Amino acid sequence: MTLSPKDAKIAELARFLDDLERASRAGGAAFDQAFNAPPPGLSVHEINLQKKFMRVSSGHRALLGYNPSEMVGRTPQDYVVMRSLSESATSRKLSPGAVLVPSTRSFRKADGTEITLLQVERHLKDAQGEIIGIRTAVAEAPAGA
Repeated sequence: MTLSPKDAKIAELARFLDDLERASRAGGAAFDQAFNAPPPGLSVHEINLQKKFMRVSSGHRALLGYNPSEMVGRTPQDYVVMRSLSESATSRKLSPGAVLVPSTRSFRKADGTEITLLQVERHLKDAQGEIIGIRTAVAEAPAGA
């Protein structure tokens, strides 16, 4: 059975998130290396409960044209096309019991053009299992996604 381009990209993003989780368990340096050197065409970021970027990988520069270090401390809503929709979706995703499903979102690139990114997300949790943020892997959405 052949996967659709969208499902194949979702699987690739999920594998990347799995790799990051394994690297996180291995230790700080392994995670930092995996986070900051995503596979070509992919990137990852983490937001906290205040909906601000805590860390942004280097792949965002290739996908969006922004310097990742300048994105830290800002919100994803600073970059999305439909801000109010993104704000309400992020609030829902950060609530206890929320189920995260792959989605697409349109972002404004540094050059002013728009790009649709496919997103696969996982909750970040503290030692007690409470949600403290979201880790999101992204890639350009395949045509028709």
